Amino acid sequence: MLGLLSSAIMRFIAPLLVVSSMGMLVCGFNAFPTKHLAHHHVPLSVSRSSLFMSTSFGAFPEEWSDSDNSESTGRYSTNQYDGNDGAFPLPDDTDITEARQLRWEREAMVQSKFVSDDGVFELRRKISDLRLRLMDAREKLAEEGQQQRIRELEEQLFSLNTKDAEFMYAMSLELMENAQREGDLHTAEKYRLQAAEARLVIPQLNMHGLWVGKYGDHGFEMINVTYAGDTLVATKVTGDQNVPKGEVSFTVDLSPHIHSDKGMLSLEPIELNAKASRQWGKKFLPRYQGQGQVAAEGFTNAKWIEGQLILVGRFFSFAWVPIGHQVFFGRPSSDLTLKMLREQQEDDLKRDQVSVMREAAHNMMEETYWIEKDDSFQGGWE
Repeated sequence: MLGLLSSAIMRFIAPLLVVSSMGMLVCGFNAFPTKHLAHHHVPLSVSRSSLFMSTSFGAFPEEWSDSDNSESTGRYSTNQYDGNDGAFPLPDDTDITEARQLRWEREAMVQSKFVSDDGVFELRRKISDLRLRLMDAREKLAEEGQQQRIRELEEQLFSLNTKDAEFMYAMSLELMENAQREGDLHTAEKYRLQAAEARLVIPQLNMHGLWVGKYGDHGFEMINVTYAGDTLVATKVTGDQNVPKGEVSFTVDLSPHIHSDKGMLSLEPIELNAKASRQWGKKFLPRYQGQGQVAAEGFTNAKWIEGQLILVGRFFSFAWVPIGHQVFFGRPSSDLTLKMLREQQEDDLKRDQVSVMREAAHNMMEETYWIEKDDSFQGGWE
């Protein structure tokens, strides 16, 4: 199951990999330019399974099983996360507040207005076909009966477009901005609310919060997803020697394009084969262009490289395309969240203590140097 999905993803990503005439390092099933190794925030001596699935879809690979060998498996226990879909579930006894329940009901009501999942791609294919037919009808405007035909096609096109949440979001934002420029604040507010409603059901714009993925040999790391407008920003909550906590791991511009059949998609979706589609309950995996940050140890020589965000149901992955590495993310449980934050705090404390000791040693060496200088100077006058 893991291999089917990852093979589908890597089949789309692999042709984009940078091929160097210099030495190549074979990792799993891809070859990567060795010149990139020192700059990525994930060491690329990566196993086949971690390239396939970095946070688990279904059962965790054996190398992530709970054991005392923390150096090879990462520091975080995974044996409690064995749900049917591989997610990191919230405890069963979590209280659901009335406000949250009302929000869920509102979202369900809004969702019912729009097509979702694979239906979105089928809808856009119908819209694209309808636009071609409309263009053909307009070219034949002089023929008898074409005006009626054009009106019918326009009505059908409008009806289909209103079922696409991304289209409605983009259109509402455009109409809101037009109303604001004209000083019509009442109409602008109406379209603002309409845009906010459509935005609620767009998955890639509602990924706020904590996610956990396995960053190669660095083990599991936690990111916090926020948005700057329609740009997704993934900031490290726990970090490593290359890209530390507090730094941005990757960003993705998800701004909608009203005049595009792809909506927010800047790339064609990944289409799964029949077997993988049955297993995952979906045929298409949406993907979006982004930028991933890489750096050498000590967060030096930091730079941004091409990346791709890929949605996989309740999960997502981000691929650093030129170096052929991807990390899969899932939601952490409250226990895992607390454990990772506690261990990050312990690491920070250790680093602070080492820094204090290093500074103290430096000061003592400097003081010793000047004491010896003073003794030497005074001895010269005797």
